[in-house]
Amino acid sequence: MSERLRVVIADDEPRARQYLERLLSEHENIEVAGVAKGGGEALALISKTKPDAAFLDIHMPDLSGLEVARHLKGDDAPIVVFVTAYDQHAIEAFELAALDYVLKPIRRERLAETVQRVVREAASGAKRSGNAAAVRSALGSEALATATAPLLRLPVRHRREVKLLDLAQVPIVFSRDRLVLARAEGKEFLVDYTLQELEERLPEGQFVRVHRGALVNMSAIESYGAEDGVLVLRLKDGTRVEASERRAAEVRRKLR
Repeated sequence: MSERLRVVIADDEPRARQYLERLLSEHENIEVAGVAKGGGEALALISKTKPDAAFLDIHMPDLSGLEVARHLKGDDAPIVVFVTAYDQHAIEAFELAALDYVLKPIRRERLAETVQRVVREAASGAKRSGNAAAVRSALGSEALATATAPLLRLPVRHRREVKLLDLAQVPIVFSRDRLVLARAEGKEFLVDYTLQELEERLPEGQFVRVHRGALVNMSAIESYGAEDGVLVLRLKDGTRVEASERRAAEVRRKLR
């Protein structure tokens, strides 16, 4: 790796490109190797310049930033950072091993933290290790490398780190606006698994799927009963959760 990291920028909005280029150029250890106006142009630029990192907008002409990231494979693939105005793509971004996900409008302090992460990642030689590698490292277990390994703790996104929640801390995991969130410690945390994956990976009998959009921790249920023909669970934290008609019989069976 050279002393200065070479990065490319891809964004279809001229002002956004210029602003990001200006902010990145403020860092002495960063060199902007090129700027692209769309996804196809970004791929060509990356192929030509072989940058250390690529800062990609998500919504772009011809190819989205997510599609660009899918094309970046091999040992020489750049570290990927998504810079976007939309937060609903976060899970897919981390599934593509993005190092970071920066929301617009970009704050100088936030971008500085991202640059530090890029520098550390490039220095370690672990390009594109992304969130999955961070989770494996944090857990200190090779079990996560297999799709069927049970989760003993729940990895969630917390600021720019991976936080590991004891399952007993998590009363409910649910979907909202295409994101999967876990409630714990009075807060909501972004989860990098689908609910289907969690249903398969969480210890058997500890969580129950109450409807398409939620998994409830059995130990968090304080009481349950029928209200107007609908099974309602009341959790210890005061949350009221309705079970779907399709799931109600299974939920009742597991509660007995």
